[in-house]
Amino acid sequence: MTPPKNKRTRDEDDEQTMSDEGVGNLFSGGAASSNALAGWATPQTSAPAAAPLQAAPVQAAPVAPVAVVPSPTREPVDEAPPAVNDADTAKPVGFYVSTNVANRFRKLRKQSDLTHTQIVFLAVEAAVEKGLAQVVEDARRAPKFQSKLFAVAPDNSDLRGLGPVQLQYKPTRAQRAIIDGLVAEAGLPDHTKFLAAVLDQYLPGRRDA
Repeated sequence: MTPPKNKRTRDEDDEQTMSDEGVGNLFSGGAASSNALAGWATPQTSAPAAAPLQAAPVQAAPVAPVAVVPSPTREPVDEAPPAVNDADTAKPVGFYVSTNVANRFRKLRKQSDLTHTQIVFLAVEAAVEKGLAQVVEDARRAPKFQSKLFAVAPDNSDLRGLGPVQLQYKPTRAQRAIIDGLVAEAGLPDHTKFLAAVLDQYLPGRRDA
């Protein structure tokens, strides 16, 4: 049976409807079609993750070379000598005698092995044995003016043995203290007058006038 003209079958209508519904938006020139195409044709890929930032290597500042100064060598320090009692320390002491006494003193020094100090000590010991009062009396010179009515006091400033020549000896402090005690006992003002008198009476040779 021939279907009437201009009449479609239901199948054709359904096929056309399906075709229009399936592709109408895909090939149409509208913006919707472009967007649909772009969304369908181009796969949605996520943006690649940014590579982690790496810190630039820090270069250490150049270190200036340090000059090594050698430490000075310390010399070993000698231990301090043991303390010496000041009373045992000998110190030179000067005194004055006449030229005659000085010459006799030096002559005895050369003829013997005695030191200046030893000669002085021997003379002092001899004076002590003789008696200090007698030594001083013998050392005094007779006053130029004598009077029975007007007696003159003994003069200890001009004793035999005194003079302009200096001699020295080296007693310790303790030894000097002994001599100072003898000077006071003899009643003389200083040790120079005492030593000049005792040396004049002890030394070999002619005594002072």
